[in-house]
Amino acid sequence: MRLLKNPSFIALIAFLSIGAFVGLPKVNTMKEKFHDKNQQLNSLTNEIKSLRLDQRIHATQLTQQNASYKSQRKRDNILNPVFQIAGDSAVGSAVLVKRVQTADESYFIALSAYHVIRDILEEQEDTEIECVFEQNRDRSLFVNAQMIAHDATIDLALLRIDTKLDLGRVASLAPRSRTKVIDTFTEIYTVGCPLGTPVQATSGEISREDWTMEAEDYWMISTPAYFGNSGGGVFLAETCELIGIFSKIYTHGTYQPQVITHMGLAVPIDVIHDWLDEIGFDLSKHK
Repeated sequence: MRLLKNPSFIALIAFLSIGAFVGLPKVNTMKEKFHDKNQQLNSLTNEIKSLRLDQRIHATQLTQQNASYKSQRKRDNILNPVFQIAGDSAVGSAVLVKRVQTADESYFIALSAYHVIRDILEEQEDTEIECVFEQNRDRSLFVNAQMIAHDATIDLALLRIDTKLDLGRVASLAPRSRTKVIDTFTEIYTVGCPLGTPVQATSGEISREDWTMEAEDYWMISTPAYFGNSGGGVFLAETCELIGIFSKIYTHGTYQPQVITHMGLAVPIDVIHDWLDEIGFDLSKHK
């Protein structure tokens, strides 16, 4: 009680009370500033999240556009040049490799497998070979071709299609030098018309680059294929260039032979170039 009556103590209490009341506005001001800063921080955080979301959306759109571009590029360069050739029962495939348009003539040149052309011609009396184009068309387009060169040993043939119609994209034949970068496990597409179906592509790899059959060089490829793929194209996945012509497929058994769809043989690009040089045919002109 004496302490409460002490003037010095009373003065001290009064001073502290006044200081406390004076400090209240400063505390409130600091709280308001902290609140404002916190709101600004939350706003910036939300903006960053929004920007990151926009970036993810943009990246996804770019990925989709890139995938769409690659898909369209594949359709243009490996599907469009391939078409079906057919007889009464025999069926196969061929690949457009050259287009010539001058004031005097308009025609296309296609590569195929000789044994397919042979089988088709054996079924009929004339030399016309029916070609069926279906890619990017509302209805199938039928035109006729003539065989202008062939080699039964390496199973290659050239067809000429005289027409002023636009048959579509011509395949880009890979240069001979491409063999330096092609080896086992190189990714490829095999494109053809198995069982006479519309053109389709299957993906796989070169299984063996040094396969020999009847003293001729082939590539063994793992891309699934079937009867009707013969004469179709083998394309390098990385560049979409034509690097081979599908020729044969292995079967197992004699009574009811089973097709081994992942054991196909293709005529390699260097053999194709050797043959074209031998017959004096230049695919680069007027292409």
